[in-house]
Amino acid sequence: MTTTRQCPQCGAEMAETAEGLCPACLLKRGMATKTGSGSSGNVPVLEEIAKRFPQLEILELLGAGGMGVVYKARQPQLDRLVALKVLPAEAGRDPAFAERFTREARALAKLSHPNIVGVYDFGQAEGLYYFLMEFVDGANLRQMERAGKLTAAQALAIVPKICDALQYAHDEGVVHRDIKPENILVDKKGRVKIADFGLAKLLGKAQADFTLTGTQQAMGTPHYMAPEQMEKPLSVDHRADIYSLGVVFYEMLTGELPLGRFQPPSAKVHVDVRLDEVVLRSMERDVERRYQHVSEVKTAIERVSVVGAIPQGQISSTPETVARDLLPKLMVTAMAVLMGGLTMAVGVALAVFAILSESPQSGQFWGWMGGAFGCLFGGGGALIGAINSYRQIAGAGDLMTEIGSNWLDRVLGGYALLGGASVVAGVVWSSLGSAGRYSMLLFGVIVVGQSALFWALRRPYRVNQSKE
Repeated sequence: MTTTRQCPQCGAEMAETAEGLCPACLLKRGMATKTGSGSSGNVPVLEEIAKRFPQLEILELLGAGGMGVVYKARQPQLDRLVALKVLPAEAGRDPAFAERFTREARALAKLSHPNIVGVYDFGQAEGLYYFLMEFVDGANLRQMERAGKLTAAQALAIVPKICDALQYAHDEGVVHRDIKPENILVDKKGRVKIADFGLAKLLGKAQADFTLTGTQQAMGTPHYMAPEQMEKPLSVDHRADIYSLGVVFYEMLTGELPLGRFQPPSAKVHVDVRLDEVVLRSMERDVERRYQHVSEVKTAIERVSVVGAIPQGQISSTPETVARDLLPKLMVTAMAVLMGGLTMAVGVALAVFAILSESPQSGQFWGWMGGAFGCLFGGGGALIGAINSYRQIAGAGDLMTEIGSNWLDRVLGGYALLGGASVVAGVVWSSLGSAGRYSMLLFGVIVVGQSALFWALRRPYRVNQSKE
């Protein structure tokens, strides 16, 4: 059950999930555009908007930007607060815009999801194109960041909701193209909403053949745009949103944008190292190496232990509860180390016995050596597994999915070289006899095959995924 407390500035009740001020006060603090009946530049004044929309009661100007101007309004007949978004006047001067607007607006109006700002109506009023949308009484992530840095716990609660909304939209064939903190809203009850779906595409310049995107028109916000949005804007698909989400996630965790040769989140703030993999893979420049569906991002985040992701100062635990949780895991790890060590010792003993008592040309020798090899590599695998388990208990992450090269890669490389040498020996070492050569060939093929399998599993993570 969600607990509530009072905002220190206005005294309003607020969800415990919101840090510092309530979303309404955050909105007022973070809003750069002044409200009131007047405006500057190309922002229509309230009186002008009220004349063009007599069916609405225009209450205040909420904000203005490259995607248009947003007003808080009320529908008297329904007694409902709404957000009126008026698109830039210059958009209506494009002769192809009317068709593009109708097509895109109909697609956006069909989106119905609890984490997407709903579109109630759309149209044109005296040359101004507009959307009538759900009013979200809250603040966006940018305003929340300015009022107080978001915690890792909040990020882990918010991002899965964004994933749900994006996956739904992608399934409906809609790509946002402009995921950024300003377009992610959190209301007073802590509910997450994504705004401005498809507006980046809608406001792109039209082609002569009235298609929905513009010729070589990059659509989005530069720091959050996927590389393909800049390089090949006409081939952008839903994976561009995954890249932008990765940038937003990185910023939520660290308070900084991932510019240039940046460090992973765990190197900058106290978060679980496993989050590095999620963030960096989301921001992979190669779309084929990126997560292919945003639902995969949500699944990866849910795999990360909440205890490992929350800074230690926020963890409520006692030494007794920690010991009760860790003791079974440590016992299993210790047993794996013991069994692995004993198995390797048996392998060494078998090899020594074969060398001292049998001739390499005999089948008995290779029978003993086959058992020795099996014990040595089986025990070695158990030890590596035990080390990996201990790393994960300590919050260091899985060796198989660790970003960049690690010592496991060198072990796999040596394992493959050993297998290759065994194959060569089985082919050219004729004095071993048929039994010996067959054993060497079989052992080498198995070792090389295993190495190739694990190498393929590790390949996506060995590549340096930092954004240049």
